[in-house]
Amino acid sequence: MNATSQSQINELNKFIKSRRDSRELKRAIAVKLALEKYPYLEIQSILNVSASFITKWKKAFFSQGIKGLSLKYKGAKPLLNKREKPEIIKWLKEKDCWDFLDLYSYVFEKYQIRFKSQQSYYNLFKEAGISWKKSQKKNPKKDPKQVEEIKKEITQKISEFQEKIQKNNLSVFLVDECHLLWGDVCGYVWGKTSERVEIPMTNEREKQTSDRGFKLPNKTIFDETL
Repeated sequence: MNATSQSQINELNKFIKSRRDSRELKRAIAVKLALEKYPYLEIQSILNVSASFITKWKKAFFSQGIKGLSLKYKGAKPLLNKREKPEIIKWLKEKDCWDFLDLYSYVFEKYQIRFKSQQSYYNLFKEAGISWKKSQKKNPKKDPKQVEEIKKEITQKISEFQEKIQKNNLSVFLVDECHLLWGDVCGYVWGKTSERVEIPMTNEREKQTSDRGFKLPNKTIFDETL
């Protein structure tokens, strides 16, 4: 190893001891091992890097010296200061409904800030405990008492014909309606992470349909309610 190579390795050693950032350390160690004539495959295995990574930082070191291995990007200064960000979080928490454009307009109009990435707005929603979720339908006309009365009525009728049912002299059929597309109107909206988002929804019909039938030999009894 010539004097120049040894001097470069010594310089790299000092750089490695003075740095804490893992990216800078990995660059310097890769270059040092290459100068010490370690095979590229061995360096790749030790540092979990590619051959192009080693070549890139060797060239940077030879052309710019030790400065070529330093991080040139020290991180962008946050657009929102320590006071503004909590103000936005508080504003979001006090709202009853949320929309991406509302947040975008609020941040711009009050703080004259436009984030380059939409992720910055999503992060504000997340910190306020608001997430993008599917809404759930809720029927404001649902009457639990009426449903319970119908259940009792069905139970009573079956009890009256229990003996004939057990002797296979009577068959009981239940006919129900199924509307598979009801839930399609419930899309995704912004809502509090800890709460369900319920949308008031009623059936197009004013009354719920319940069809019940009792079948006897040569005779069928249909009882249509509601």
